[in-house]
Amino acid sequence: MVQFNFQAPWVPILNNCVSNELAATDNNPPFTTFQLATIDSKTGYPQNRTLIYRGWLFNNKSSNVITFTTDKRMEKYQELLDSDKVEAVFWFGHIRKQIRFRGKVRLLDSEHQPSIDLNHITSGEVTPIELDSNEDDSRARVQKQPVQTSLISPSFVENDNTQEDLSTYQYAPPTREEWQQELDRQWNGLSKALKTSFRKPDPKSPMTEDKAKLISKIQRGVDGKKEEDGYKNFAVGTIFVNYVDYYEQDKDKRFVYELDEESHTWTEEEVCP
Repeated sequence: MVQFNFQAPWVPILNNCVSNELAATDNNPPFTTFQLATIDSKTGYPQNRTLIYRGWLFNNKSSNVITFTTDKRMEKYQELLDSDKVEAVFWFGHIRKQIRFRGKVRLLDSEHQPSIDLNHITSGEVTPIELDSNEDDSRARVQKQPVQTSLISPSFVENDNTQEDLSTYQYAPPTREEWQQELDRQWNGLSKALKTSFRKPDPKSPMTEDKAKLISKIQRGVDGKKEEDGYKNFAVGTIFVNYVDYYEQDKDKRFVYELDEESHTWTEEEVCP
């Protein structure tokens, strides 16, 4: 029996680690960071960087989808257009625990919305939602590929949040409107300073005198632009996790969680640390 709103066994672990680490640091800083590695298709080298953890997709931990934000002009955004495979690492230094996540990223922005395939939980056919893109088809193809997951429309979950057999219900993946609402929710959750960063010149472009002056004006809030002007460069990354490596350094224990793509269930195994 497949159930909707099913929480993966590693979700409480991440939640507890985040809460306990913030408590140990007295919420200073008041956020959680992690490392995200992508693949640069031009060089073949992995690219790694530190990001801020933005919580769960649709603000629902039972989505099992980790989110982060990015500027569409960043290298990682372009890399995710070519390859959706990533690894994310959370290290909680004060409580001495580490969690590594492997999965596929789907971008959410004005050009992209994740395409969700629910056919594995129904005898019928549910058409994944795709958004037309002006990008070159060869680059957009990876992000257009449907993700086979049990992610249900948030409105469906709100109407009936009991965990029952999906086969008796009329259900659907998130709608275009719901994806747009999630994009807006993530944007509105950013600080004013972070929203400002999306108005700056293209990241890693050569510094010029004009760009230096523009950055100074933006920092002082006298560039003549509104706060929402950076929205066009804003995107959300959603990590659909399929493998988790959890290490408790304080207890010298290690566990592996893996998603079976045929049965869509999670396995848990204790392994040597």
